[in-house]
Amino acid sequence: MTSEVEERIHKALQSHPLERFEQGYRRVHPGGAGSSVLRLVPVTAPAGSTVVAIAEIIAEYAPAGLPAFHDTGVERLNAMAVHGAYRLENGQLRQTARVSIHSNESAVHLTVQSILNAFGGQLPIGRSVALATASAAVLKQQRAHHKMPGRWRQPLEEAALNALTTQLRERGLAAANDASSAWAELPLSGTCPSRAIDPHAETALLQVNTAVPHPIAGAGYLATRFLPVTQAPAHAGEICRRLNASELEQVDFVPRLGAWGLHGPRELPGYSCFVPAAEPFAGMHVALMWWFVLRAAWLRDRFWQPSVGLTLEAVRLGAAQIEDRACESSTAH
Repeated sequence: MTSEVEERIHKALQSHPLERFEQGYRRVHPGGAGSSVLRLVPVTAPAGSTVVAIAEIIAEYAPAGLPAFHDTGVERLNAMAVHGAYRLENGQLRQTARVSIHSNESAVHLTVQSILNAFGGQLPIGRSVALATASAAVLKQQRAHHKMPGRWRQPLEEAALNALTTQLRERGLAAANDASSAWAELPLSGTCPSRAIDPHAETALLQVNTAVPHPIAGAGYLATRFLPVTQAPAHAGEICRRLNASELEQVDFVPRLGAWGLHGPRELPGYSCFVPAAEPFAGMHVALMWWFVLRAAWLRDRFWQPSVGLTLEAVRLGAAQIEDRACESSTAH
């Protein structure tokens, strides 16, 4: 049975000049830039789940004209990723986003729009982001090429951010907001709810900001999650790569529209998701924040080691346990 989300996607794309195949659509971009694929893959969900399919959006970048990226360079690139996580596959740069589709989806329009926006914008924006790493001059050129607005004509009302803060506090999280952003903390270990109370508290800092434009994609929503670390762990790039892979492997999960990457001059591992938007989109700030709360809880339960943090071995072990559970679920069904 096809879900309403899938039906709307098919209807929206039926008039476009795309290559159609059994599970989706493919577009070859002009100028030899690469190709984009949207797959709507039926799945057998875990017991109690309402997931019926996964939308997978993949951009395959033609190497001509792109800088040469090594593994660590890809994780630096992921700090600016839009519409999914970059990775190298047989030396070719690719980018993947995934969205779980539920039979009883309550936010059909938001889900459909997120999938279509990723399919349409992943390669053009993603290629420009990759090109922009070459120099400040190229970044400026790519920004001008897309001509994305740098700010909203009418900002999101502060009352909407106030309401989100109230929701978070009612759920027991330390939270606050200002006129353009909201932030919250989720304890990863211990009982202290905030680093403002104890600077050594192990909490994930979650933020949704509506006033920080993307260097290429312009205005939109920037959601970030940063861990309580001041020094990058050993093998930080490999940790990011494995966390991206583990998220993409999940069946019933929040949308995978962002990426783990290396942030700032200290190259600390963090997760960021930028959603381009010409104007505020009703409820997007709320959805992003709760997606990040759920993602932080997932990280805490599977990969975080109290008083130690993220280590490559912990991520390897957690990923193996996730894979074992997925196999058990598949066998049970």
